[in-house]
Amino acid sequence: MDRETTVVLENLALNSDHRMLVVEAPRLSALARPGQFAELATSGATLLRKPISIAMADKEKGTLVFVFRMIGKGTEYLGSLEPSSELDIIGPLGNGFDTNCGSALLIGGGVGTPPLLYLTSRLRKEGKKVSVVLGARGKGDLLLLDEFAKLGIEPLCATDNGSFGVRGTVVTALEEKASFDAGTKLYACGPWPMLKALAAFSESKGLELEVLLEAYMGCGMGVCVGCTVPTTEGMKRVCKEGPAFDAKEILWNKIR
Repeated sequence: MDRETTVVLENLALNSDHRMLVVEAPRLSALARPGQFAELATSGATLLRKPISIAMADKEKGTLVFVFRMIGKGTEYLGSLEPSSELDIIGPLGNGFDTNCGSALLIGGGVGTPPLLYLTSRLRKEGKKVSVVLGARGKGDLLLLDEFAKLGIEPLCATDNGSFGVRGTVVTALEEKASFDAGTKLYACGPWPMLKALAAFSESKGLELEVLLEAYMGCGMGVCVGCTVPTTEGMKRVCKEGPAFDAKEILWNKIR
C-alpha cells in the first residue's frame, strides 16, 4: 500500500452513467495486481474516500485506470475532474486474483466488468487462454467492449432485454453458448445474485470459481469492519481478506 498524488490524464464518458478515469501514478501502477482496488479522495464532496477497483495498471506508462458509475456526490466529483487535476489516491488495497490457472473464463456483470479487464491483460501476458462473458441490462450498459478488443478478446455477451447477444443472464450464456475446457478456472465480478448463481453453476460443473466481491467499505483498510461477509472460516473483511475469494468459501445462503 502506498499513497500518491496523481495527475488526471483523461476523464471519459463511456455512456450516460459510467466514466473512465486515467491517472498518472508511477508508484501505484508498479504495485497494482488484478483484483485490487484503491481509495480515491473526493476533496470534501463526501466524508469518506471512494473505493474503486483498478480497471488497468500499466507499469511502463505509469498509469492507472478506474471505471465507475456516477451514483452520488463522490463519483460525481470524480467524474468532473479535468485533465491536469491532482487526485490523492491510497492503494493498491486488498488481495487480488490468483492467476495460477491453465485456461480462464472471466465473467463480468455491469460495473463488475472493469477489474476483469486488468485480469485479462495479465493472464494474456502470462500466456494463458482467456475467454470473457459479460452481462448487462441492455446493450448500452455493456462496458469496455472496445478495450477488451484491444487485448484480442471478443466477449460473449448476455443482456436481460435481448438487445445484444444472448437474451438472459451470464449463466444463460454459459449454458447455451460458452465453450471451455474441463480444467478451466472461472473468475467473476458483479452483483451478488449473479455471483451466487455462478457459484451454483461452477459447483455443478466441477469448476473452480474465484469471485471478486463488492461491499460497502467505510475505510477500505480493515479497520472499521464494515464490509464483512460470512465464510466457512467465520466473518471476513472484503477489503482486507478479499476482495477476491474462492467461491466455495462464501456462505451464499446467509447472504441476502
